[in-house]
Amino acid sequence: MKKALIISNMYPTKEHLAYGVFVKNQVTQLNAAGVETLIAVNDNPATGKKNVLKKYAKWALNVLATFRKNKRNISLTHAHYVFPSGMFSYYLKKRYNVPYVVTAHGGDINKMAKKSARIKGYTTKILQHADHVIAVGEELAQTIQADYGIEASRISIMSMGINRDVFQQTDKQQMQQTLAMDSACTNFLFVGNIIEEKGVLELVTAFQQLEKMHAGKIALYCIGSTKDTGFTAKIKSLVESKQIHFIEPMPQAELARYFQAADVFVLPSYIEGLGLVALEAMSCGTPVIASSVGGLQYMLADGAGVLVPPKNAKALQDAMEQALTGIALNEEKVQELLITHDAQNITERLKKIYLDIAGSKVNHK
Repeated sequence: MKKALIISNMYPTKEHLAYGVFVKNQVTQLNAAGVETLIAVNDNPATGKKNVLKKYAKWALNVLATFRKNKRNISLTHAHYVFPSGMFSYYLKKRYNVPYVVTAHGGDINKMAKKSARIKGYTTKILQHADHVIAVGEELAQTIQADYGIEASRISIMSMGINRDVFQQTDKQQMQQTLAMDSACTNFLFVGNIIEEKGVLELVTAFQQLEKMHAGKIALYCIGSTKDTGFTAKIKSLVESKQIHFIEPMPQAELARYFQAADVFVLPSYIEGLGLVALEAMSCGTPVIASSVGGLQYMLADGAGVLVPPKNAKALQDAMEQALTGIALNEEKVQELLITHDAQNITERLKKIYLDIAGSKVNHK
């Protein structure tokens, strides 16, 4: 096949390391597997109506310019997030007969598509005209099939994959010393945007209640971007504990050290397509407590982790307290998950989808 044009409304830069980093990782993995790619992406996380209109206009010009310059060398496009990224793939198929794959990440179906009837309509068109749809989790795939009429044969359940060369186990106490964590404490870790939907309020509340009974014996590290300054300010105003540490995003090799050092990883999200960070924690040998939502409820079933109801600080506190004496895991299920979601295995599956679509296009000329 020729090249794959990757279209995404999120892509990282040196200034915004975590902004769609999973898309960049997949592009790198595809290139290593011999798939040539071009990218046409938005790497500006600015919010506000004026900023969004400006950055998306710039991105649209970039997509069209990149395609026109390289159209003879493009076999297909791959859009990350159904809307808005999928609109470009949909247009290029209608205008130039270029097939496309679209990956639904969760928020595009569970949140964006519910914003208006117009966006729901665009989402439906994009999904129905896609040559293949990828959903990052089981629940997301079921929703796409049921609500948008996409037959199961055109949907693959496939996460963005974990790089197990980066996210691997090491000596936990030694890594805690390297990061100046107190090895005498149970060190809890959260990684994600500091926003309401990630359950950060419940996490801080649960931790501070738990600390009243276990003062000096627990610590919490929250690593993530401030996407909502008002919410972040609210959270920090509620923090009374000196054992809660907020840390800015960092390169993945550095982030992996926190996964390796943490005793317990906590992800109390309200919605979550899959929760790749939970898998990264598991790959580093760190047990996971997470909300029973989206892909997490499937991933952590059968003893692979601990599930709690979302938006419930007391249930989260109880699970964190139980973790102080250790979490018994189904190690067989954990290893099965890590193999399934290994980036190399994911890349091979995606490469096959690309080749099948590119081959089908050639055969139908």
